[in-house]
Amino acid sequence: MRVLLCSGKGGVGKTTIAAATAVRLAELGYRTIVLSTDAAHSLADSFDISLTGHRQPTAPNLWAQETDISKTIETYWGIFRTGWQR
Repeated sequence: MRVLLCSGKGGVGKTTIAAATAVRLAELGYRTIVLSTDAAHSLADSFDISLTGHRQPTAPNLWAQETDISKTIETYWGIFRTGWQR
């Protein structure tokens, strides 16, 4: 398994690069998931579909997901906090 992380300042094309990279890897036969934590939900715009906090197939070998980071932290805060206290 490999993890590719696209990061940078706002407006530099992180989502576009991540989406294009994911599409190409899927075309090459790699099972690929592209995940966004951006509140703007622009990954869904890149694929012209609606995305949720659960992965969904978008093409052969390709899944996409937009995570609501606030909801995730709220759901798992107890686990995060317990882990930090050790």
